[in-house]
Amino acid sequence: MVRRMVYHGSNNGTSPIYRQVPVNASQTIVKGSIVVKTSGKASVAGQAAAAGTVWGVAAEAKTTGGSVTASDVVTIDVNPDSIYEIPFATGGTKTSFTASDIGTVFDLGSNAYTLNPDDTTGGYLEVTGLPTPGSTTRNTVFALIKNRSEN
Repeated sequence: MVRRMVYHGSNNGTSPIYRQVPVNASQTIVKGSIVVKTSGKASVAGQAAAAGTVWGVAAEAKTTGGSVTASDVVTIDVNPDSIYEIPFATGGTKTSFTASDIGTVFDLGSNAYTLNPDDTTGGYLEVTGLPTPGSTTRNTVFALIKNRSEN
């Protein structure tokens, strides 16, 4: 089963802030993936998203065709303090995390819901903790998403 991002809590005790937002054409957004704001609509995030473009995390899946209507919306968590448990890629040089990685900012991997532990250039996923103290046996970390857009 594919692991995706799962809400874990927040920096300040707040809950997710859910918003329904319009989706761009030709998008396949999966639940638990990062979306960016492009021309006022949601698109699947790519690696090294530009500052101020990350809109939130999809709370549901949404696929759009070549043209969209007003009913093409997706619910996302826009809370900038939300922390998510995110899987990380294990096929590269770095295959685990330790407490010394907390505070380091990494980039996305090959999709919008996997952290790339080998890429800290242009990253926007700040590691805030490990699921099991001192261990990443589940191949996930807790992360705060940076580069958020204004809602």
